[in-house]
Amino acid sequence: MITYYIVAFIAGFLVKITDWIDDDRGGKDIIKYPFAIIYGIGIGYLISTAPFATIFIAALFAQIFARKIDTHTHMLGFFIAMISVLFMGFPQIEILYFVIFLILAFLDEIEFVGRLKWISDHRPFLKLGALPFILIGKWEFFAGIVTFDLGYHFFDWIQHSYIRKK
Repeated sequence: MITYYIVAFIAGFLVKITDWIDDDRGGKDIIKYPFAIIYGIGIGYLISTAPFATIFIAALFAQIFARKIDTHTHMLGFFIAMISVLFMGFPQIEILYFVIFLILAFLDEIEFVGRLKWISDHRPFLKLGALPFILIGKWEFFAGIVTFDLGYHFFDWIQHSYIRKK
């Protein structure tokens, strides 16, 4: 079971590195492609096997609807995730949970400005929406998305603390 959370953390970390390479470094570093392949396999694995698969499927679909898969690198990661799911198997999902998480994940993709910019920076909707699921014994949803975000924000912290802007 811990494997799912390790994979979620690593996937979040690699997604953020890929974002950073594409957005802040102008897409220069070729290492972004292996990172996208690795995080794609990881996300595909989570969708196929993890007890919190529904939240990751919803987040992927929300990114499609919000047009956030906007670089070749992230298109590669998404494609690899879908191919991985085809090989490892598609899970059963609760449609109601999927719809709830899809809406929340879509709200997380909205770019807020001004005083509300912190919402875009922290993307709280999916995490807050997963929190009540703990009350019905579905703590994995919250733990899975928080673990992914910890990986994502860990690289963000490394980047702001140790990596100089070029």
